Amino acid sequence: MNRLQANICLLAATLCWSSEVVIFSVIPEGVSPFATMCTTSLIGAALVFLVFFRRIIAAIRRDGRKLVGRIALLSGINCTYNTLIIFGLNYFNLSSGAFTLSMTMVVLPVMLLVMRRGVETRTWISASMVFAGVLVAIVPSYETPQLPGIVIIVVACILRALFIVKLADFAREHDPVTLSAGISGFNALFSFIPWCIVQPGTFTALPWSSTLIASLVIYSYFVVAFATTLNVFAQRRATAAEATIIYSTEIVFSILWAVCLPAGIIDPVQMSIPIVAGCVLIVAGNIVQVVRIGKKTDSADIDAADRPIESSPVEPIIENGPGVVQLLRRGTDPVWQMLSGIRGSFARWLALFTLLLGVYLVVALPFKVLAIIPGFTDVRPVCLLQPVYGIFFGPPGCLAFACGNFIGDVASDSLRWSSIAGFIGNFLYCYLMYLVWVRLARKGFNLQTGRRILAFIGTVMAFAFVQAAIITPAVAIIYPDVDFVLFAITVILNSSLFSIGLAIPGIMLFQDELGMMPYGRKHDGSQKIGAPDTPGRSLHA
Repeated sequence: MNRLQANICLLAATLCWSSEVVIFSVIPEGVSPFATMCTTSLIGAALVFLVFFRRIIAAIRRDGRKLVGRIALLSGINCTYNTLIIFGLNYFNLSSGAFTLSMTMVVLPVMLLVMRRGVETRTWISASMVFAGVLVAIVPSYETPQLPGIVIIVVACILRALFIVKLADFAREHDPVTLSAGISGFNALFSFIPWCIVQPGTFTALPWSSTLIASLVIYSYFVVAFATTLNVFAQRRATAAEATIIYSTEIVFSILWAVCLPAGIIDPVQMSIPIVAGCVLIVAGNIVQVVRIGKKTDSADIDAADRPIESSPVEPIIENGPGVVQLLRRGTDPVWQMLSGIRGSFARWLALFTLLLGVYLVVALPFKVLAIIPGFTDVRPVCLLQPVYGIFFGPPGCLAFACGNFIGDVASDSLRWSSIAGFIGNFLYCYLMYLVWVRLARKGFNLQTGRRILAFIGTVMAFAFVQAAIITPAVAIIYPDVDFVLFAITVILNSSLFSIGLAIPGIMLFQDELGMMPYGRKHDGSQKIGAPDTPGRSLHA
């Protein structure tokens, strides 16, 4: 993962964190924030551990108490500043409070100076622009009673800046997957203590319902498991200043959610000139810090499309100790790890299809609580799996995605005659991705350069329109009462925005850091998944 990819991954993690405003809107009132933090952190840690348990055990065996101690330190800082934020935000409305959290970027350069680390001029300029954005947004609505809240938020931002700096340091020394799972696990432990204080009944006191369970599951695998892991890997490559300034865009995403989503899903934010100006200044500050015109900062930024993809890029820092590196390397591709022991091409194909179908349903079904057109369409982050399934898992992945969509319609009582068109459209989208980027591609697939990323975005947009052109007419003809324009727009946005905003960084993580390879390519010397039992052409050759 090069610096461009790292910054994209940081932006995607921030996008996931911004979705908290959407998820919290469907969590019943009266559920303690500590309950949410404890429950989701526990589930997120368990998910990461189940997928990478061999790698995590190997890393702990190698680094021992030093690693565990550092994870506990990071988690302690994380829980402390999150607790302060919870109390500090009580003094503000939603938009003003969110802007105050961007002050972390103002604090960071000062902290780096105190720690005797260099600070670029562009970082000071960027911090000044973010600070100006915060002031522009909150000063018009400032009242004296909000002063204690500002003090609390400033302290929280200092701790958050410290967390970012130390996480970047530790991520370069230890296995990122283990850091991610460990931080989430300790977060669950540390947040359980205040939860017991404010709500002694803990789990038994929660108003359990299908909506609450769905919300907690969504939060667990998007905000905790995926975003945290993505963030730790990205922080190995990006600077602390780059990470912090990109995090400041969370308020911009949160406001976009509030503006774009229907009022039935989230309380809309009243747009104003100060809010818009504050967002513009924050985005401008990001451009100043991240965009380095005329300066190459990473040799990997050179067009890498002409070079073969290297074998699973486990860093040299984790290649210590007999037997440990082998476990870490073999644990880098969890799908290969689970299927490598299955003999026979059809058995592997069927096992892969079943596994991918299960993943689809786990990701998709909870989002049925965020319906846009009830019975027909909803907010569908599961669309991020479309290009992933097509490129990395080929026909089994295409069929799994199409069947998953059909089964999801059945499970959510959304089965319609138009579901047949939905099956065809979803299969075709994935298959076109496989056809263009694997079968017809003359070079190995990767997203290591801006040119490759733009080309990928172009195919995503084109195939989203193809998918909408297949499904929308069926809905319009069979169900004329449905607003087919809104339906078509929803299909296009779901299939393009999530495939761009989440699939691109996901692919960077899976391919460049975890060693996954496009369908039909050999996996670390094993037979290619789902392919006949004959040697296949490898990108390693």
